[in-house]
Amino acid sequence: MKPRIDLSVILSGLGYARLSEQRRRTLLLVGGISLAVHVAALIVFGSWVVIRSFLDERTVFTAPPPLKTYEPRKLEHQIKVSKRQRSSSRPAVMPRMVATKPSSLAMPEIKVDPKVVRTSFQPKFKAITGLGLGAGLGHGYGLGGFGEGVSAFDFFGIRGRGEKIMICVDCSISMVDDQRGGFEGYARVKARLGQVIDALSERTLFNVVAFGEAGQTFRDEMVPATEANKRDAKKFMMPFNSSLSNLGLTSGNVRPVDFGRKASGGTTRLDLALTAAFMQGADTILIISDGIPRTRKELTADQQAAWNARLEEWQKANAEALRAYEAAVANIQYRTERVWVPPQPARLTEDGYRPATEGHWETRRVGDRPHPPRPEPPQMPDHMRWWTLEDFVEHFTLLHEQCYVKKGKKPPTVHAIGYGIDKEGADFLQAFTKKYNGSFRRISRIN
Repeated sequence: MKPRIDLSVILSGLGYARLSEQRRRTLLLVGGISLAVHVAALIVFGSWVVIRSFLDERTVFTAPPPLKTYEPRKLEHQIKVSKRQRSSSRPAVMPRMVATKPSSLAMPEIKVDPKVVRTSFQPKFKAITGLGLGAGLGHGYGLGGFGEGVSAFDFFGIRGRGEKIMICVDCSISMVDDQRGGFEGYARVKARLGQVIDALSERTLFNVVAFGEAGQTFRDEMVPATEANKRDAKKFMMPFNSSLSNLGLTSGNVRPVDFGRKASGGTTRLDLALTAAFMQGADTILIISDGIPRTRKELTADQQAAWNARLEEWQKANAEALRAYEAAVANIQYRTERVWVPPQPARLTEDGYRPATEGHWETRRVGDRPHPPRPEPPQMPDHMRWWTLEDFVEHFTLLHEQCYVKKGKKPPTVHAIGYGIDKEGADFLQAFTKKYNGSFRRISRIN
């Protein structure tokens, strides 16, 4: 049995010396760890106390100012005077507010030459109260402001904003072609346009112009988008291409301007619709059409003389062939035959709308086709017959100068929808809308 070792002997120098080397290392290790723990704890708690002493706010007591005291005799006198005033029949003295006379105020001098202040905004209609951020007088439409008169629109998928909106509707006969849905398809077009009109803000100015062989506006000038004007605008569009008795547009109130390119009629007169929009100062123009505009050029005297000379040269070169054809026509032998006419679908021609017909027999006077055939005369090239894109751009650049630049207005934005349009018409509208920072979208039919 091992002898018991007294702790006091171990801690004494004699006892420590008698311990083995292993026990000495163990005691040193335990003592070092204990010392390190106590030092670390001292550092942590000491730091916490020091930091807290800096963070804690010191309580500072400030003595309030001494209360105002009154001498006994003065206080007694004031109380007596106050009681006598309350019992007196004379009116009590009330405090008064005194303002400085207006003539005593010195206003800063404002140096403004009234001749320099100009505006091109001269509305002819009754103003409607509104707020704008332009150069208005606080109420009204403002000048180019972004206030309550600006409306957002969704024009067959083209989204934008406008303050003075002109809607240009193609009502030519081709708009009710079978490939575009006929009369029902065009009725859906007008219904969608009615939705665009209904979404306009009441303080937005708008107008509608229909164009075919002529141009007709809903109103002679822009009108506010009130409920009554919206309803009347939809009634204005309703009759166009609604039945066989209301096909196309052959007369209207839009007249061409006296400068720029000259026109002598045509079909799909987009030039007249754009003229109305420019003249009324529209900042947003929305177009729906099914083809390239056909505005017939008005030839100058020199151009007409040159073309007549070319026709005379052709007649001289083909004189013999023309005489042979005329002789063959004079000697044609005619006979009567019964001919079966197959059924024909409803279709549009240059003469108007032709309804569908059933197959039937007809008795006709038939003659042999003359031989040789008649020589075909030269056709006037399209760039001489119709306005080209360059002609449109040149003409409306001049109109833009007159209606916008000289009045200090920014150019309008032009958006267009190609409704069942061919490639030639789509290329035309896309290029024209790009010229006026607008968008073009092509749709085949409206469901």
